[in-house]
Amino acid sequence: MRTPRLACALALLLAGLGTTGAAPLPEVVTLRARPFPLSDVRLLDGPFREAMLRDQQYLLSLDLDRLLHTFRVNAGLPSSAAPFGGWEAPDVELRGHSAGHFLSASALMCAATGDARFKARVDTVVAELAKVQDALAKRANPGYLSAFPEEFFDRVETRQRVWVSRSMRSFTQPACLRRPWKSCASKRAG
Repeated sequence: MRTPRLACALALLLAGLGTTGAAPLPEVVTLRARPFPLSDVRLLDGPFREAMLRDQQYLLSLDLDRLLHTFRVNAGLPSSAAPFGGWEAPDVELRGHSAGHFLSASALMCAATGDARFKARVDTVVAELAKVQDALAKRANPGYLSAFPEEFFDRVETRQRVWVSRSMRSFTQPACLRRPWKSCASKRAG
């Protein structure tokens, strides 16, 4: 009998010690984080800077005419560039989305480094996409801009399959109905 009472008293004592003398918690936590421009951040030597330098090299190595190839072809504009393969291949129904990723990455790299080459490349791609959009306005809805035909959206609306790639079906998910929207969203984000 004595042991359970002693154990209970000890448990109550220890529970009370955990809160005794502790300062009360504030009801509202003051926000201390503040947004700041990316241009205020500079990476020092180390793995993150090394990764950024590799990203810079990659972005600067991309051939802009190849990046724009499927956009131009879709708009009926001439293109002598060889298309990129993979997700940007002409038979990939999601083609063109890499341009948005390129624009985002290049804009962020310009802000992070101050390197004007990235702004110049963004300006070039945006100017060329404006030409594509103007050409597409003559045969599609005004404002439409994509590396694939506007009819892909008709297929989505009628719930037909929209494949990422006819030649890569075994590597992709079938019946991916949102892909045309995702491709346009990545360009807008860029």
